[in-house]
Amino acid sequence: MLAMNSAFVGAEAVDTCLRQPKKAAMAFKHFDQAMKHGPKEFSWFIYRVTNPTMRNLFMTPRNYFRVREALLSVLAGDIFGKTPIWRSLLAFKAIYYLTFLANLKRTIMAWKRRKLNIRSVNDAEGVGCR
Repeated sequence: MLAMNSAFVGAEAVDTCLRQPKKAAMAFKHFDQAMKHGPKEFSWFIYRVTNPTMRNLFMTPRNYFRVREALLSVLAGDIFGKTPIWRSLLAFKAIYYLTFLANLKRTIMAWKRRKLNIRSVNDAEGVGCR
């Protein structure tokens, strides 16, 4: 869905540039905004998906504020349509941060483990088989 929307917005921008060159700047501005919107929404989830807080929320699902439907819409790539998901996503993020704070010690320990496991190739050269 994300790629298809990018193609549609890109095709519209190119069409505008070819048919109405004076509106090219506006068309490319719209294209640029659309290209930033999708990855921005997905990156919030991608960055946090391995966090214990996120895992707990997915393992004990509740549908407060219709967050389930909103999450399914985001994961399906439906963030460009008129589906009313933004309030529910904001509620989900608030629930996430409250749960994060409630389990702060566990979250910090997980962050430290992840930081230890993610190291550069140069740091890992002395470890393991040669």
